[in-house]
Amino acid sequence: MKLELNLRKHCVETELKRLYNRSLSEYFKPGCNRKRLEKIIDGLKTVLENSNFSNLRSTYPELSGKSEANIVLTTDRQHHVVILINGIEINPLQKA
Repeated sequence: MKLELNLRKHCVETELKRLYNRSLSEYFKPGCNRKRLEKIIDGLKTVLENSNFSNLRSTYPELSGKSEANIVLTTDRQHHVVILINGIEINPLQKA
């Protein structure tokens, strides 16, 4: 899974919620790629349920919104969800 995040107008949490809702809606449409969407929905759900977004936004200002940084949500080789900020990997699931 690899999702580019647009944080120009809102923070990472809002963007992830929007992508989750959009993916869930798409899942129930005929002809969609359900296998791919299941991976996306599962990854987004994991991040949304297990991240400390307040801590992420304060530690990484690029995740607060109004950012032109290249932000990507992806999975690593062990299928762990990670966020790349301009190519630098962070773990969004670390608790404060």
